[in-house]
This record gives sequence, C-alpha cells and structure tokens, in this order.
Amino acid sequence: MAQGPRSPPPQGPIGLAPPSRRQATGYPVQPIITVSKLSKTYASGFEALKSIDLDIRRGEIFALLGPNGAGKTTLISIICGIVNASAGTVLADGHDIVRDYRAARAKIGLVPQELSTDAFESVWATVRFSRGLFGKPPNDAYLEKVLRDLSLWDKKDSKIMALSGGMKRRVLIAKALSHEPTILFLDEPSAGVDVELRRDMWQMVRDLRASGVTIILTTHYIEEAEDMADRIGVISKGELIVVED
Repeated sequence: MAQGPRSPPPQGPIGLAPPSRRQATGYPVQPIITVSKLSKTYASGFEALKSIDLDIRRGEIFALLGPNGAGKTTLISIICGIVNASAGTVLADGHDIVRDYRAARAKIGLVPQELSTDAFESVWATVRFSRGLFGKPPNDAYLEKVLRDLSLWDKKDSKIMALSGGMKRRVLIAKALSHEPTILFLDEPSAGVDVELRRDMWQMVRDLRASGVTIILTTHYIEEAEDMADRIGVISKGELIVVED
C-alpha cells in the first residue's frame, strides 16, 4: 500500500532529535566520552587523579559525585582541555583531546562553577562572542532559540552586571551552548543557587538531555545526583571507586 510522506522526527529544545530516536537502531551505542588510564600528578607530588577509566554514554545524564578536593573538577578540566594530564587519554566524540584539540573542544560546552562573565557586556553580545570564539558563523536564529529556552530572551539587551545570580548562571549555560556542542559539563551547577532556581535549572538540564545533549555534572549532594542522573560515578581522593546505574 502506498504511504504518504513521513512526518519529521520530533525536535528537542535546541533542534536535535531526541536520543531515543537516534539510538533505536539495534546497534550498541558508542560512548561519547572515553577516559583511559587518566592520571594527574602536580609538581608538588600531589596525585589529583589516579588511573581513571570511564565511559560516558551518548545522551545520558552522568553525575560525578564526591567531596570537595576529590578530583571532580580536575577530571572535567582535563576532558575539556584546560588542564594537561600526566598520563592517559581522553576521546570526546571520537576526537583525542590532545592530538585533535580543536575538533574535540568544539564538541564540548563547559559551565564553570564560578560566575565569570564580562559584567559590562549585554547578554546578547556575550553569547554571540562566545560562538565566534569557536569559529562558528553567525546564527542569530539559533542563539535566539537558546536564550528563549533558558528564559533569557527578554534580558538579551541587559548588562550582565544587572542580572541576578540565577540569571547569570543561565547566561553561562547559554555561552556554553552557543557553539552547538553535543556534550555539556556542569561543574557544581547548584552552588550558591536558591531552591527555586535550582528546581528551574534541573528542568533545563532535563530539557537539554531530551534535545540530544549529553550532560555531565559534578556535585557533592547525593540526593541531587540520585534525582537527576541516569548513572552516578563516585570519586574519592583521585580514584573512581564506583560507577552505578
């Protein structure tokens, strides 16, 4: 029997097909991040990471749980190319973060714990500039969608200095998404955020995951990790001691 044209697949908040649609092929899903035998020892002799092995699945929310000083930020800083490893390898969506740094970094968005933005720039100028840093051509329609999805569109002309702490954190997320990454790191995203804003932020994370973005977050709140994540990795004194669903 003749069939009419198929309707397009549903789109997520930033225009990517949901992971369930992309993965329903019957084939094993390849990890989007592969960390192998990763170690970091500083000049002082301090071992921040000790032979970490970790696979992050495409399209999941993965929480890295551990106390302050456990090595969480060091691990994501190495994956994002900010800190050099002492030994081991990292692949980001198939790209080695050392040998193919630019391609690997283009796949990654990072939302740091610190609220580091140019206080005198507008939201719109900040996000457009962040996109340009990755060599991406202007795409105002995409950036408008990102700002709307983060409830920032009505603040686009506001100076960063005039925003609340919660809104500034949303700007950091918009900056991290400006170059259309497939992987998003959130380093202690609820630090210093009140309960209402924390709830809104976790809904944003779920929406991003539904759009096809792989989310890796660090936290020292076990309830937060259990509530948000598909899988949890526990890191202590530089060692990944357990990964569980």
